[in-house]
Amino acid sequence: MSAQQPVDVDALVDALYAGPLEDFVAARDAAAKQVAASGDRVGAARVKRLAKPTVAAWVINRVARDRPDDVAALTAIGDELRAATQDRDRGRIKALDRLRRERTDALVHAVRAAGAVDGRPVSDAVLDRLAETLTAAVMDEDAGAVVRAGRLGRALQHVGFGIVDEGGEPADVVSLRAGVPEPAASTPGAAEPAEEDERAAAERAVAEAEAQVDRLEARRDDAERRLREAQEAAGERARELAGLEEEIERLLARRDAARAAQDAARSAQEDARQALAAVEDELDAAEDQAAAARRRRREARRRGS
Repeated sequence: MSAQQPVDVDALVDALYAGPLEDFVAARDAAAKQVAASGDRVGAARVKRLAKPTVAAWVINRVARDRPDDVAALTAIGDELRAATQDRDRGRIKALDRLRRERTDALVHAVRAAGAVDGRPVSDAVLDRLAETLTAAVMDEDAGAVVRAGRLGRALQHVGFGIVDEGGEPADVVSLRAGVPEPAASTPGAAEPAEEDERAAAERAVAEAEAQVDRLEARRDDAERRLREAQEAAGERARELAGLEEEIERLLARRDAARAAQDAARSAQEDARQALAAVEDELDAAEDQAAAARRRRREARRRGS
């Protein structure tokens, strides 16, 4: 009987976390079957137990893979921080913490500016998870290694007593760093059918629940996108309205000034008409006086002849 072809389980797992989120469950099950077919039952069990990443974890994994140098530079601050803390170098600690915030903000800003990761919109909640996980990656050495590997199933958060996942549960980052834990030792032989059925049912329930979460998150992301678009449109209309109102105010001011000028012109016109009438009356009187004087002169000339 020929030897079965070995399978690189680590490469398969890496490909799972690098692939599309919606394909994870199907790809994981196919990978588990491939590993099992090679004769590696332990490796197949490891792969089968891999949980589908949350949307936040998937985004973080993509960031770690797309920007490995930036993530590595950020997590390297953790080593310096731990050394500075051990030396009680308060000035160095303060400077490193400021650098940590700057690099974390730069990474989060880059994802926010892109707006999406591989076509999947990134919500503000996911950006918050990204920032929290990057902070945890600096503060905890094992968390940093897990984040750099790009194989997170859930986002991380650094709290006073250690690292927790996005659900608030303690995260065993030591085990995550070492890889997926091996199955607990059991008696040789296949599992009981009832146990297999129970596990299969549990897997289906998890897959269905995760699929529902994905659908709801997609709906939420779409609603957030539509809200942002509506807010932007409302802001644009508000700016347009403000501009029109300013233009209306300018036109009203010009109208009032024109009306005042018109009233002044009409008043001047009336004054001029009255002045003209008075002059014409005076002219008529003067002409009458001139005519009378001419008549008296003629009469005077006739009497003198």
